[in-house]
Amino acid sequence: MHIRFDRSRQFLIAAVIAVAVAPLLGALFRGGVPPLEFGPFPPNEAASPKPPFSPLYFAAGAIVAGAIVVFLLFPGLFGFHESGNRKRPPGGRLPWWFWVGAAVNLTSWYAHWFGDLAMAKYSFIPLWWGFIFAVDGIVYHRTGGRSMFATETERFVVIGLVSIPAWGFFEFLNYYADEFWVYPNNQIFSPTGQALWYLASFSVVLPAIFEWYTLLHTFDGLWNRWARGPSVVAPKGILGWVLVVGFVALALFGRFPFLLFPFFWVGPPLVLTAAVAILGFWTPFQPITKGNWSLVVVAGLASFANGIFWELWNYGSKFFHGGVVTNPNYWFYDIPYVNRFHPFSEMPILGYFGYLPYGFLAWVCWLIAAHVLGLDPSFDLTPGGADESVAPGRVASPRASTRPAPLTSR
Repeated sequence: MHIRFDRSRQFLIAAVIAVAVAPLLGALFRGGVPPLEFGPFPPNEAASPKPPFSPLYFAAGAIVAGAIVVFLLFPGLFGFHESGNRKRPPGGRLPWWFWVGAAVNLTSWYAHWFGDLAMAKYSFIPLWWGFIFAVDGIVYHRTGGRSMFATETERFVVIGLVSIPAWGFFEFLNYYADEFWVYPNNQIFSPTGQALWYLASFSVVLPAIFEWYTLLHTFDGLWNRWARGPSVVAPKGILGWVLVVGFVALALFGRFPFLLFPFFWVGPPLVLTAAVAILGFWTPFQPITKGNWSLVVVAGLASFANGIFWELWNYGSKFFHGGVVTNPNYWFYDIPYVNRFHPFSEMPILGYFGYLPYGFLAWVCWLIAAHVLGLDPSFDLTPGGADESVAPGRVASPRASTRPAPLTSR
């Protein structure tokens, strides 16, 4: 690890600060409060009531969601040719950590849903780390002996550590919304224990999403489905405008957090992805310039798939206790205009589509952290490290240079 605060790293850090400051600028114009009055952490109740359900707003969101579903189910309508030829190597055995992870996950799952307070209180972290190791073991099996834990162990650990501030930052942005989600049962621990427990809980977010990413990446049919499509090359100078648009979107969200609540999920990836790309570093969107949309689609689907388990396990921790919450990590949503239709979850049905852009944000958070810390951001799960935007057969991201690049668009 080599940390040297040169111009490139300063630019990335400034982009992160901009994401935090932009909503504050908007909030000040609506009489918002300074960050010192944001607490407690994490919030256990919404600061203000949200607007009621709006059929018009819901219909608009449903149209956008429907367009996404059509794109995912019928890529041929958008110019994709399902003729990719990537084939993964033969599978191998399931490793020991799959069995340990599965046992920990299932035991914790039982405690999470059916255990008493003493059992459920500490079930969240082992539930998710058990799941992470179980999925990693399946990836190891399907790739013939390669996985994040097995072959990228150091990077696997660092991703878990980076996940803590990455999700903690998202929790911070939640205050600008007067809390879109809250943790009503966060008083089980002492104030210090509460902060430490939730910070440790945040460590599971990025590893879980990346394990889903690597798992979905092993399915050749899924990868080939979007491997040959329309090439999109951004005009020169567009990245600067994307960064500005993302910043303005976040500022407007701070001013109108309920009316423009989708900007909460769209603004951060716009700003941070543009900042990384301006430096000439690789982003998940780069392969699109050669017609390969697979990586960005799989990144979104990985976050979406993870979100299903996220919401299912959360919902059951209340439902199977007769409505009495014994899980300190339990949360519920208070989202304006669309907070209706909750299929076996606290998340309203349209809210699931917010997991798609978070998949991109997870990637970009890791890329920024890796570049700032002087780490190689890629985790190669197949030998050779070929650029998957050109040569199929790669299970993870193209290897991106960590050498600081000029502050120009590439």
